[in-house]
Amino acid sequence: MGNQPTKERTNMTVPMVGKTYNFEMGQLKVRFTFDSESQGSFVVEEGGGLAPNGHAETVALDLKEIRDGVYLNSWTEASGATVTHVEDFANATLYSNVTVDGVLYNLVGTIKEATEGVTGQGGLAAGSDQAERNTQVVLTAMRELFTEKDLTALDRYWAEPYVQHSPQMPDGLGTLRAAVPGLDGFSWEPQRIAAQGDLVFTHSIVHGWAPGPVVIVDIYRLENGRIVEHWDVVQDLVPATSTASGHPMA
Repeated sequence: MGNQPTKERTNMTVPMVGKTYNFEMGQLKVRFTFDSESQGSFVVEEGGGLAPNGHAETVALDLKEIRDGVYLNSWTEASGATVTHVEDFANATLYSNVTVDGVLYNLVGTIKEATEGVTGQGGLAAGSDQAERNTQVVLTAMRELFTEKDLTALDRYWAEPYVQHSPQMPDGLGTLRAAVPGLDGFSWEPQRIAAQGDLVFTHSIVHGWAPGPVVIVDIYRLENGRIVEHWDVVQDLVPATSTASGHPMA
């Protein structure tokens, strides 16, 4: 019959979309959600020295199907780290190349569809589908509004009446709508994230919100998949060499 042309895959349907998986590669354990064919969100449950425990991020995916049940998946993180996976869902096996600070790590691990919620540092557990969904809403909302400065995110992920407990900000979404376009050099770097019921907690390093970098604990309350209430605690970022304990703040 001779050589047959390779069948080109078009209109790829990705069965993982909307699902969450546990990627375990020895000491590195990551909870990964396929938000769409082009976007994923993850929480580092155990960083294994490659990432902070509890670090959460939403990333743009370059996802290609190699054969049925096997995908090549790659992305670049805000830190500059690059990740390339061969994800074999048929055999529950993961092959990963991770580059951090110019160093390449080759990892092999397992894939298991998640059936339980995230547990973040501090013992606050997301033990329900609601908490998992709310976590993804917050991650996506913060990225689209503050990083991409897309004001329409307020219409998708927030809802009025919006109750604001931050001492310098009044209730309502008007303040956010006015403040976001003027933020220069803004970055939101969540280090830990946890959820419980209708609450999502993030512990983040933030640049561009105050004159200097700050560490912020944000608490969001959601109703029907929308952010409707917010608390925060803000501290100036102090280097570990200047703290009484010698430990970093985040």
